[in-house]
Amino acid sequence: MRQLASVLAGAAAAALGALILGEYELRGATPFIAGLLFGVVIAEVVVAVGRADTARVAALSALLTSGGLIWAGFISVRHRGTGFPSGGVVAAGLGAATAAVWVRSSARRGAGTRPGP
Repeated sequence: MRQLASVLAGAAAAALGALILGEYELRGATPFIAGLLFGVVIAEVVVAVGRADTARVAALSALLTSGGLIWAGFISVRHRGTGFPSGGVVAAGLGAATAAVWVRSSARRGAGTRPGP
């Protein structure tokens, strides 16, 4: 049940982030910053709700992150009437990698903490 909740929370965060980020142009430094931050946020949401840091959770976080960033690129295209921005591809790749690494490293970050009730 907790895993399903983590997937739904991650999907909701990715959808909300895509709607917000889609209002901006993905060019210059924006794709790099957006990819890194989007990946960290989605990974944290999925890990915090699901309390797991397995390879499957890392892959799921990467998929949700890249999906959200690609959707943001399509939203950006629709508003501007241009082709899909190359920055969208950069952001999606960087975000997916960031999310996967962030999930896998969460066990090391939380190693010194006491388990919750």
